[in-house]
Amino acid sequence: MIFRAVVCLWLSLLALSSVLIAPASLAAPQDATSEERPQLQVIIEGLEDQLLTNAKAHLAIYALHQQTVPSVFRVRYLMRQGEQELKTALMPYGYYQTQVSYELLQEDQQWTVRYQVNAGPISTYQTVTVTLLGEADQDTAFTRLIDDLAPTIGDPVIHRDYEAFKSRLRNLAAERGYYDAFFSRSEVAIDSANFGADLTIEFNAGPRYLFGDTLFCCATIGSELLDRFVQYRQGSGFNTRDLLDLQVGLAASDYFNTVEISPLWSEASDKQVPIEVTLTPNKRDRYQIGPGYGTDTGARLTLGFDRRWLNDRGHKLSSVVRLSEVQNTGYISYIIPGRNPARDSYSFNAEVSDRSFEQQRSTLTKASVRDIRHYDRWHRTYELSYQREDFAFGDEPRQRSNFFIPSIEWSLIESTTLEGSRNIIDDGYRISVLLRGAHESLVADTNVISLKVSGKWVHRLNDKWRILARAEVGALEADNFDLLPPTLRFFSGGDHSVRGYGFQQLGPLNEEGVVVGGRFMTANSLELDYAFQPNWRVAIFTDLGNSMRDWQESLKQTVGIGVRWVSPIGPVRLDIANAIDEPDTPWRIHFTLGPDL
Repeated sequence: MIFRAVVCLWLSLLALSSVLIAPASLAAPQDATSEERPQLQVIIEGLEDQLLTNAKAHLAIYALHQQTVPSVFRVRYLMRQGEQELKTALMPYGYYQTQVSYELLQEDQQWTVRYQVNAGPISTYQTVTVTLLGEADQDTAFTRLIDDLAPTIGDPVIHRDYEAFKSRLRNLAAERGYYDAFFSRSEVAIDSANFGADLTIEFNAGPRYLFGDTLFCCATIGSELLDRFVQYRQGSGFNTRDLLDLQVGLAASDYFNTVEISPLWSEASDKQVPIEVTLTPNKRDRYQIGPGYGTDTGARLTLGFDRRWLNDRGHKLSSVVRLSEVQNTGYISYIIPGRNPARDSYSFNAEVSDRSFEQQRSTLTKASVRDIRHYDRWHRTYELSYQREDFAFGDEPRQRSNFFIPSIEWSLIESTTLEGSRNIIDDGYRISVLLRGAHESLVADTNVISLKVSGKWVHRLNDKWRILARAEVGALEADNFDLLPPTLRFFSGGDHSVRGYGFQQLGPLNEEGVVVGGRFMTANSLELDYAFQPNWRVAIFTDLGNSMRDWQESLKQTVGIGVRWVSPIGPVRLDIANAIDEPDTPWRIHFTLGPDL
């Protein structure tokens, strides 16, 4: 009995051990098999560019491309499913009769699923019907949009373009105050047999809402001035561009730290929408202190004080003192907002300046009145000024001049910036024209008229290269040139004129060899720069110019190289240039900070 029990126990343990050991022994072959599973390759033939990219995105089996084959059943299932996925992928591009064939090639270590795709003819619009309902049918902005962007008969049936057009309709409605707008019908009916489609859009814009009261909150200046910032009229058609203009104007006025504008749609009555403007005042006083250096001026220091508003009418006070090695200047201005405070202003100005460099000495006292206006893209400045200037060139005796000078300046600037940087001009130009003169009958030592025209141009050649050009021409006519102070004469040379020469180094000379300025002036530049890092550029350039007694005198040309760092406050330039006409002169360094235009 004892023997039989021992035998039974031994047999039971043996059976149990075989059960436990068997899975482990079977697992090893399975692991070995998984290591030997082949790789899957998915090939799509017959497509390219965006069609191929979209096909890969829609094809589920493509997620297994260059991966280990999971199982033959899984691969075959996904391969068959891919036929419809590829057809679906091509529909947004107008292909509705796509033919797809496929095959699975099995080798020891490489399985290949190959699709052969024939997209077929692209479908085009057979009919296009776009209907405007509501007040939008009388709004020319919608008719222009439809004329410019709506699909037309014969166009490919591209879903992206169709949705983009619908989006533009919605955006235009929101921009122009059609708050209740909706699509009552929007469909593309595909005629597969004829490779065509019928487009039908009904856009019910509903009524256009109007501007109601404009309500200002938390302002420190008077309502009369605030109302002048509002350029739309109560009862005129709502337009978000008018609100954007209002926000930009208020923010640029420097009275406010933040400006928030909200249409109160829930409070609209009789289709009029109240506009709420919430303002956070700026600090009333602003102080400025800034050391600096320029190769024209040497070391310099700027001190400034502004009172952003003096009274509830928004009058301002601005003052600045600039000290440098060659010139010290003090300037104060009393500024009055114009009829449109965002664009127009009047100012009363006083300036005192003392300059001494390169055997030229000058002390200027000037008072002026300015009227500044903006007309669309143009900027216009009228100025009436009286200036008294004591000056001398070299060892000549000091002279005193008195001039009452009316002037007018027109300027225009257009530019776009590189994506991701507000300080690099992509394309743009700047034009400026200054005309000024004086007559003996209106407090002037001599009759004089002066014209200066200048322009800058920037153009991007590609992602790395830009070309920059600058041209400046000036001419004056005076009964007695010798009575004109330095501020009314033309000089050339320096950081912003002809690099390679010092500040105002170019011009006619007196008997002592001191530059005294000329009747005519030109300064031109051509530059090519290259971006070798996101915020770094190198440049090569040539400058050409001079100031002259007459146009027959020769021009001075220089060549140079430079490096630019695009800092948060604008491009910082370090240039080195040399005069071609004077090879014995040393290379000159120029250091500047400021915008390209």
